[in-house]
Amino acid sequence: MRTADVYSKLEIIPENIEKLALLQAKGYSEFRSDFRNVDSALHRLQTSIQALIDIGSYIIAELGLRTPSFSAEVIEILTEAGFINPKDQDRYTSMIQFRNRVVHVYNNIDVEVLHGILQQEIDDIRNLYQTFLRVIETHEDEEEEKKKGE
Repeated sequence: MRTADVYSKLEIIPENIEKLALLQAKGYSEFRSDFRNVDSALHRLQTSIQALIDIGSYIIAELGLRTPSFSAEVIEILTEAGFINPKDQDRYTSMIQFRNRVVHVYNNIDVEVLHGILQQEIDDIRNLYQTFLRVIETHEDEEEEKKKGE
C-alpha cells in the first residue's frame, strides 16, 4: 500500500467519527425508527474499522513485522510489538469481529446492539486511530533522521 493510500484512509476516520456522533446523539427509539440511521451507522462503522485494519496492515509491513493471516491478527501483532496496550487488545479485536459480522452477516445485525456500540464504543475507533497516527508519525520521523544521517 502506498503512503498516499494510507493517508486517504486516515482521513476517512475523523469524518466518520463526526457523522457517527450525530447518530450517537439519538435515543434508541429515534435511531431505530429511520432505516437511514441504521444503514449509515453500519456503513460508517464498517469503513472506519476497515480503514484501521488497512492502516494497521500498512504499519506491520513498513516495520517488517510478521504478516497477519486474518484481520484480527493485525491487533495481535501490533500488541506484541508494543504499539497497542495489551489491556486494549480484546476491545480492538471485538471491534474487528463486529466489522466481520457487518460484512458477512449483514442481514442479522441487532439494532439495539448497534445503538449500544454507538453509545459506548466509538472512542475505541478514535483511540486506535490516534495510536496508529503516533506510530506512523514516529516511524516517519525516524526515517527522516536516518536519511539525514546518511
